[in-house]
Amino acid sequence: MSMQQQPTNATMPVATTTSSPEVAPAVLENLAARFRPAGLFLLMLRPDGSVAYHDPAAGTFFSRYVLPMLQYPEQTETGLGGKAQILNASSAVSIWDALPGVLLAAFPYVEKRQLGGILILASKSTVFKLNDDVIRVCGRLGLDGVWLSQQADELPAYGEEALQRQARMLLAMVRDQVRLASMEGEIESLSGQLADTYEELSLIYQISGGMRVNRRASDFFKQACLDVLETMNVRGMGVTLRGAESMKHDPVIYGSVALPPGKIFRLSDDLMSILQERKAPLLINDLSKDKNLAWLSDHARCLLAIPLQRQDKVLGCLFAIDKHEGDFNSVDSKLLASISNESAIYLENAILFEDVNLLMMGMIRSLTSAIDAKDAYTCGHSERVAMLSRTLAKEAGLPEAEVERIYMAGLLHDVGKIGVPEAVLQKTGRLTPEEFEQMKKHPAVGAHILADLKQVADIVPGVMHHHERFDGKGYPAGLSGEQIPLMGRIICLADCFDAMTSNRTYRKALPLEVAMAEIRRCGGTQFDPRLTEHFLKIGVNRLRELLQDHQMTSKREEKAA
Repeated sequence: MSMQQQPTNATMPVATTTSSPEVAPAVLENLAARFRPAGLFLLMLRPDGSVAYHDPAAGTFFSRYVLPMLQYPEQTETGLGGKAQILNASSAVSIWDALPGVLLAAFPYVEKRQLGGILILASKSTVFKLNDDVIRVCGRLGLDGVWLSQQADELPAYGEEALQRQARMLLAMVRDQVRLASMEGEIESLSGQLADTYEELSLIYQISGGMRVNRRASDFFKQACLDVLETMNVRGMGVTLRGAESMKHDPVIYGSVALPPGKIFRLSDDLMSILQERKAPLLINDLSKDKNLAWLSDHARCLLAIPLQRQDKVLGCLFAIDKHEGDFNSVDSKLLASISNESAIYLENAILFEDVNLLMMGMIRSLTSAIDAKDAYTCGHSERVAMLSRTLAKEAGLPEAEVERIYMAGLLHDVGKIGVPEAVLQKTGRLTPEEFEQMKKHPAVGAHILADLKQVADIVPGVMHHHERFDGKGYPAGLSGEQIPLMGRIICLADCFDAMTSNRTYRKALPLEVAMAEIRRCGGTQFDPRLTEHFLKIGVNRLRELLQDHQMTSKREEKAA
């Protein structure tokens, strides 16, 4: 059998290599469907000559006659003797008449200078007839020659020039389809990356939104760990803080990883020791082979730890344990590093805020101690009122931030007594009307003292109105009911309870039970009835414990001073 080559103007160099990139099956299916109505049969051979793809919907002429000759040339004695020439051909399209009554247009598929295979477009030849060659092949394939001829009659015939035009069209379409498939893959990959990036940015934004300096570090890091746990799809997410005395708390792990308490502290110690030295992310995907953390392999497979670092100081670390799928990688490390950087900024600011807050509270306590010292019988009164006010505010279900402001107002509620003469404060008998008028000025004096301090502006109403009565018979403004600021109503009750249970110049302290009965009796007249109920729920026993604990703490602080 003869072979004819029809070189085209376009050339495509072929590089033989062990790696064989093939055209995607979906692309071949699409191309086969386009050429099938024209009576053309698409198939692809691998570089070794085996069939990689053929049109499964092709007619019987191609599936029963052409395909077997290409699949089993040795059985049909048709062989593609020029196959080597196809692999080494410099032309883009070659025309073959190697099969009886059939024309083949073939060209190499090359991607990134690597031969992926040979694409073939087969057609019935214009010279097809039921001759000896066709009958001999039919005999070997077990086909009826007359039947085959009838099948061939239904197909259009192609000459070499017409088939070559179709093959060139196929070549252009393959290039376009492969390029489109590659672009679709890149777009899909880019979309996945954008989705991951959006999720990561949303996580960082969400965590950043919770960075309030007055928020407890334990609450912030708990929420941050739970958010990262879900986004990174890990079994465990933990945090340890060591860099600041005011922010220290026990290391904790959230998620399904179960470590005994002792092991959690050991992991915290080991990580802090490692990160203090390296000051860089620690990524271990096989803990059993790590010299420092091999002991953890009994509970986990891999670990990623990032230091919470500001300047050169490591304040703590965030660590993730075991991805549900796969190992930790650079993407995980970058994400957790971004979160750690944001968290470290929060932590540094929270430490500074706590330091300032401690300084302010220390100054307030010094001020209240100086005021209480003016009257030996009321020493510690402001601290106790603040403690009782905080307890009552918690019992009433107020938000934690508001509870702490009420505590501060309790500390400062009597700051105005600095303007009351000591003779009046320390008088052993009843006050005269004139002296009582002087005493009644102290809430307004206190409010005036604090008015220019914007940091405590919100507690001024508590200081100003802590001597108002619910029935309107109090001072200085004679407010009643809910006209009285809530902070003032709370401090009023705590102030009166401490006054009743403390020794005074004119009487001894009342038993707690008697004081509680008096609180109950005055509910709705002197005190807010709802706050009265909350205070009574605290109970005598708990109040006694609180007062005893406060007394012991005060004694320890005095000794330390």
